[in-house]
Amino acid sequence: MLLNRLLRQGLNRLDRLGRQDGERGNAMIAVIGLLGVTSIITMTVTGATVQALGYTSLTRAGVQSNAAAEAGVDAMLAALFADECPSDGVLSATQGSIDPGLSGTAATAPFFESTIAYRISSTASWTSGCPINAATQIRIQSTGFATDQGVSDSASAGDASAVQAVYTWVPGANTAAVTGAAVFSYGVPGLSNSLELLSFNGNQANVIVAEGNILCSNSVFVEGDIVAANGNIQLDNTCRAGGDVWASGTVGLQGNKTIGGDVIAAGAGTNRIDPSVRINGGVYVRGVIDTWGQRCTSGATGWDDAGDACALRRSSGANPVLWNQSNVVAPTRPPWVDVNFVASDWQARGWTVRTWTGPCTIDNQTRTNAQVTALSTYTTPQVIDMRGCSSVVFSSSANLSISMRTDLTFITPRNVNLENFTVASVGNVDRALRFISPDTVADGQPTTTGCGRFDINNRNDMVAPVAIIVYTPCTVQNSNQLTWRGQYYAGRVTFSNNSELTYVPIGIPGFDLGNGGGGGSSGGATGGTPLPGTPGDLVEYTDIDVPA
Repeated sequence: MLLNRLLRQGLNRLDRLGRQDGERGNAMIAVIGLLGVTSIITMTVTGATVQALGYTSLTRAGVQSNAAAEAGVDAMLAALFADECPSDGVLSATQGSIDPGLSGTAATAPFFESTIAYRISSTASWTSGCPINAATQIRIQSTGFATDQGVSDSASAGDASAVQAVYTWVPGANTAAVTGAAVFSYGVPGLSNSLELLSFNGNQANVIVAEGNILCSNSVFVEGDIVAANGNIQLDNTCRAGGDVWASGTVGLQGNKTIGGDVIAAGAGTNRIDPSVRINGGVYVRGVIDTWGQRCTSGATGWDDAGDACALRRSSGANPVLWNQSNVVAPTRPPWVDVNFVASDWQARGWTVRTWTGPCTIDNQTRTNAQVTALSTYTTPQVIDMRGCSSVVFSSSANLSISMRTDLTFITPRNVNLENFTVASVGNVDRALRFISPDTVADGQPTTTGCGRFDINNRNDMVAPVAIIVYTPCTVQNSNQLTWRGQYYAGRVTFSNNSELTYVPIGIPGFDLGNGGGGGSSGGATGGTPLPGTPGDLVEYTDIDVPA
């Protein structure tokens, strides 16, 4: 090496000088000094090299472990979006699962380990495990491990890294597969007098009746299907449907109207259809058709069954028009779902259950009661058990307004009266409001013992994006300028006098109210699988200490 060569040359020169001058002792001192300087230089260069090597390996390990930790976050997010949250809330991977070329100990070494936790409000404590229905935020903590670790103890700090990500949690979209129809009436409904049932966000506003006939009249528009699972359907005057009209019996259509879908009648009787009716789909009947429109000019031109079918095709635009069809399928008769109230079930889903001791009549004298005003202050999901009252009245004199900061569920007695009741959401966030009069007898039919009525009248308003469901085995009566978003599930549902319902399905946690359809290609009216919740917006992403 150059340094050694220079050292030897210096020693030889000093030796010659010493012999010439006779001062060999002085030469030795100089040699020792030069050796000392050389040693210091050598140690410095060696130390710097070792330090640089350690720093390089530290940097490499840190980059690898941090990337592995972030991969753990991404993997947990992917599992949540796929509704595959690990049952123990822990997701892990080995180095070998990432690099198939590894073997032995290197392959089984950890690559990342990520964990999931949730909380039901931004101030609540975190609970380890997969998010529940009431969750509002999720937290993913992930530890990643380097493939190539640091070469010395001082460089091992980068062998593992940890990150934390907090996201909002978007509850599962309550689909028609589990939340029921816009209007489910077990018994004969009342549909009349300026009623509009409107679809929203792809959810079709269907009316389903389990038992009995449907008679509809006077300016009614159902944007979805009208289904009689065990009865006939008669739509008079300007009562019309944007979807199918489907009966287990016969169908009668009178007056100037348009049916947006098919007309399906599985009964063996006569189906009378006015020639002024327009049908955008087809007509499929097990029995025969009676219509009095102009006859076809060719083919079946007579006044017999074939002539009626041809005339209906000509006047209505329906295609095809099939009669005497033995393979016409009746709607699936949906069972009545008995919804009882078990406080522990709601608590297990993150709800706080409270017993109402406030006034049973909320009017202008009691609207400032502490329990009444508290309804607008709760920030976590609340169940309010009001069954200590024999009846509950929101009086028109109170003109009560609730500003919801969370979901609310009222467990009510068999008599409820809502008048001038307005509900809005603070922050324009989706909120669910539920009124449930429990059916405590599990017999698959409405238990009407002790029934009064759930009366909704005089300008009740659900302001978007609040949605409501009313469940009762008794009768729900709607009247007088109703503007609501949500759905009904009742022993009987009636409408009159300027009612509007926009179908926003929210269902009841823990209960399958059916898919909101009538069967066939929609999968039957007995229910299906709900859509899962998903991660929402990123709230926080930060490095954290590696767990011990």
